[in-house]
This record gives sequence, C-alpha cells and structure tokens, in this order.
Amino acid sequence: MKTKISIFITLISLLFGATATFAQGTQAYFKKDGVTVFQTPISDIDSIVFKQTTKEEEGVVINGVRWATRNVGAHGTFVQNPEDYGEYYQFNKGTTDFLFDNDYNNSVYANSDSWLPANDPSPTGWRIPRLDEIQKLFDADNVTWGWIDNNGITGNKFTDKATGNFIFLPAAGFRYNFDGALYLAGFDGYYWSSMVLDAYNAYGLYFGYGDANWWNDGGRCYGFSVRPVAE
Repeated sequence: MKTKISIFITLISLLFGATATFAQGTQAYFKKDGVTVFQTPISDIDSIVFKQTTKEEEGVVINGVRWATRNVGAHGTFVQNPEDYGEYYQFNKGTTDFLFDNDYNNSVYANSDSWLPANDPSPTGWRIPRLDEIQKLFDADNVTWGWIDNNGITGNKFTDKATGNFIFLPAAGFRYNFDGALYLAGFDGYYWSSMVLDAYNAYGLYFGYGDANWWNDGGRCYGFSVRPVAE
C-alpha cells in the first residue's frame, strides 16, 4: 500500500511540476482494481487533498444500520454536536420554510408515497431512514434504549448490544403547522422516516421520558427532526 501511495504522489508531483507539459485534453484517470472510478481533464485539477474520514462522517452501525451521529441542520449539513437540535422539516420538503397549513392540505404533503430523494435534506451520502430501519432500533434482542442527559440536553440513547456503538437523539420537540412555534423541546423527540401512512400522516420515531417507539400518526405538515442513515 505504501509503495502505491509513493508512486501516486510521484505522479502527482509530475502533473503539477513546473517542467511538466501535457497535450490539450489530457485526462487523469483514478482507478480501483483496474476499473476507472473517476476521470477528469488535467486542466481542471488545481489541487489534490487527502482527507481522513472522521467518525462523525462515518457514522455508527447499530443492528446492521449505519446511523449518523448528529441531526440534520440546514439543508445538506449536520449540526456541530450530537446534542444540538438541528432544523425541523415538514414531510417531503427539503427546506425549513414552513407552509403553514390549518387543514392538513394534502395537495402539499401527499405528492408522493415516500420522501422524494430530491427533497431529502440529508448531507451527501446520507438519507432519511425507512420505517424498517427505525424499527431495528427497537429490536430488544440486539439494541437497548433509554432516556439520558447528554451535556445538559435530554434525549434517547440507542446502543448496539454486540458492539457498544450508540447514537444520542436529542428531545428536540416539534414545530406546529399553524405557526411554526416550537413545542415540547426537552421533553419529546419526533423524527421522520421516509414512508407515509396515508394522505395526512407518515411513519417515524417518537420518544419521551421512559417511552420510545416507532409511530404512524405523524402529521405530514408538522416540523420534525431528521437523523439520517448511510445510503
């Protein structure tokens, strides 16, 4: 492996060396096991960065599902800390701009039987979990859960029995569809799945003090939290 890296670095130094010249349109090919995984014109490359993947970016595996360690903040980003609440999203909406809806206007929220990938606010490489993936958190043979205080923030901790891997979900409450006001923060947590029940409700994850489960009566027009899983 070290030999391959040394050769690669030598080639890169040649690419950007002052004396190096290339014909117009010369391409750079990045391959794995002989298969091209990325290709780009050399003229488009101005630098190459090697980055060590962090644990937060890798997530943790619990009962076979790789979960992010933090909630989604603004579209395409994670919050800084596991205990940060993050943003609140209405079902199948990729923005935090609320469509205030006094009658659960299903013309707004029932345009799909699942959360469309184009509207998923999760960062690249992540997505909103399916119902079956949420249900794996409540497999008592493989996972334990419990209400805890994490750096002064209350929420629920889910732990893989075999590995000790865990995620903390803050009790971020929810935003009401009438006015966007925040309710029950610090007392309850509401997290979306990508699957709907009917024209008005979708599946998700709920927990409070001493109580946690998946549920099927989350009004699509409410603003709930998003905790993604790896694609």
